[in-house]
Amino acid sequence: MKNAIPIAILCLGGLGCADAPPGGDGEQPLLTSRQRIIGGAVDTTHAYVVGVGNRNRAYCSGTVISRRTVITAGHCHGALTRVFFGPTLGRRSESVRIETSRRHPAFDPATLQNDLTLIRLESDAPVQPAPLLRESMENTTWYVGPGYTFVGYGVSDGVAGTGFGMRRAVTFPIVAVGPAQVGGTPGTIDATQFYYQVPDMNTCAGDSGGPAFLVRGGVERHAGVTSFGDDPCTLDGVQARTDLDQIARFIQPTIDEFEADNPCRADGLCEAACDVGPEIVDPDCADLHCAQDGVCALACAFPADPDCALRAGVQVR
Repeated sequence: MKNAIPIAILCLGGLGCADAPPGGDGEQPLLTSRQRIIGGAVDTTHAYVVGVGNRNRAYCSGTVISRRTVITAGHCHGALTRVFFGPTLGRRSESVRIETSRRHPAFDPATLQNDLTLIRLESDAPVQPAPLLRESMENTTWYVGPGYTFVGYGVSDGVAGTGFGMRRAVTFPIVAVGPAQVGGTPGTIDATQFYYQVPDMNTCAGDSGGPAFLVRGGVERHAGVTSFGDDPCTLDGVQARTDLDQIARFIQPTIDEFEADNPCRADGLCEAACDVGPEIVDPDCADLHCAQDGVCALACAFPADPDCALRAGVQVR
């Protein structure tokens, strides 16, 4: 990698950090990052996108993916104690304490491969979880070409270092799904990553751990975690993949351990009984899954969802 930086907080040596501008009611935003979503707009819709850090401030972004589980970047791991909620992160922001966190066992700090950390909260998150992309990404037009929505809390100007502390989102397509030769900052990406390069749009420091969402069936699904890119965030970036392989190998087993008593976790099984009125609690019930799509929807009866038979070891013909 050349001139690559993790998209986390930059408060090192001569770089310094911008002074936090006052928020509403005189609040000081908790983020002290220099940089963030570039070319994006203020976001008020992705409530499950959160700030991750210690008791004093957030320094990474993350996403609630189950009742008590948050996903963020592997390089954000260490000294994590709190998760913060809301479109603007100030000292009065709602927060939940972190009980424990687990970094991907194959995380490589040199290449940032497998750049994932899962966090267990002490209590339930006050927001609905984001559904996961339970399919395998490939270098096809099904994945390379559609717009992905990137969300995070960094600053909106990577050079001036202004605008941090507010959640922003930007949508653009990706260039390649790893493994691939891509040039740019990483040169190559491996099978745990995907790559993007769009003029005037990017993720940046403070966005680390934040999501990339891909729409499937009208529902946004968590496809990646912001990992690293060029400095000052004007060229390109790399995401850690969170699609089916990582779900099977790391994400789902960890959620199952963190939340063994939670039938409403994002486990590929739609439990409609978890829903409260019109509110969908089980993220696997976020849309109809009556076709063979990898999610068993028990509510589908006539005909039955073929995925339910597959889960029981029976092939439907």
